[in-house]
Amino acid sequence: MRIKIDDQKLIRSWQITERTSRGPKTSAILSGIYVKAYNNDVILMATDLKTSIKCLIHDVTIEEEGESIFPTKGVGEILKKLSHGFTIEATNTKVTIRHEKNQFNFTTYPTEEFPKLPSSESAKLACRIKSKDLSRSIREGSFTGSTNEEFPQYLSSALIEFKRNSLKLIATDGKRLSLSEADLMEGSTEEDSILIPIRGINELERILSTLDEDSLIEILYDDSQCYFRGDDIELSIRRVESLFPPYDRIISSDRTTWMTIDRQALIDSLEKVEVIVRDFNKVIIMDLKPAGNLSISAFAKNVGEGFVEMAAEVDGEPLKVGFNVAYLLQGLKAIGDSSVRMSFNGPHGQMRLQKISSDNFLYILMPVVLPEELLGEEEEADVV
Repeated sequence: MRIKIDDQKLIRSWQITERTSRGPKTSAILSGIYVKAYNNDVILMATDLKTSIKCLIHDVTIEEEGESIFPTKGVGEILKKLSHGFTIEATNTKVTIRHEKNQFNFTTYPTEEFPKLPSSESAKLACRIKSKDLSRSIREGSFTGSTNEEFPQYLSSALIEFKRNSLKLIATDGKRLSLSEADLMEGSTEEDSILIPIRGINELERILSTLDEDSLIEILYDDSQCYFRGDDIELSIRRVESLFPPYDRIISSDRTTWMTIDRQALIDSLEKVEVIVRDFNKVIIMDLKPAGNLSISAFAKNVGEGFVEMAAEVDGEPLKVGFNVAYLLQGLKAIGDSSVRMSFNGPHGQMRLQKISSDNFLYILMPVVLPEELLGEEEEADVV
């Protein structure tokens, strides 16, 4: 195999593919990228056995057809430094990269040892959706899921529900839940749902960020895999064999206090008081006064205390409630709206964070049970 590289197309596809070639350390073959060069097209393939990717590059100058498995790390680093104007030549045992008077040789892996990748040829089409809409749903809907291997498995997975005209993406870690909905360009005649790991979802989001925002993404699935196809890239993610809990049953519309507030101003205030409790219990206290302002406080023994007051539209009953500040910030940063609506159901009920401009996002966070000493310290500070 001999390929001449005159532009950035192969480099771009290599960078998209290489993240998936991080398989188990016990398997050297999974740390490589399978390169096929035929009929002026180059295909790059990689897998970690749970996630697989294929990238097709058109109109490549192929001087000699063939296929080989290149080591990802060494070859990738050289390709990034050369960019273009070089040749790649591969035999059964080595790959050689030449650029002007420079030459780099790397050992290749035998192609027969590379696992067979899943194929979407017989998969069922679920929907077609714009890249920007799918990316937004992933960003807004998956951040509550764990990236570690958890049990039950749904805690480290995201549920994708296919409706006739929309797609929903939902995740939870047991303490909170995030949900995002997006319109489809084309839906399926049948409604269905699949469960896929958060790690795979994060990889999909990374790939979508490299595509044009109006690119059309096809989502397909079979009994074991979910496939995402668009712009000559196909990502397959192994489905999770578990059941996601009936999340719609836990979503309550009850509220005792509600508030509309500037999102960025709230983020800024929370990040200030977070300094106090970042290495302590991460708990902040929100004091909501109807027809008044929002007060936020934080206390950490042997560290200090902080108080912030800010403008907000508060209605309902007076409320003093505690939250994990990191979890609260994650929900606020998942969306880009200028203002948000927050609904509270007493000091122990769920808090619902939503956009004002749309109903396509929901974040549910359970409050923290506040220790008596925190409430006592705050009341004493209020008297002063």
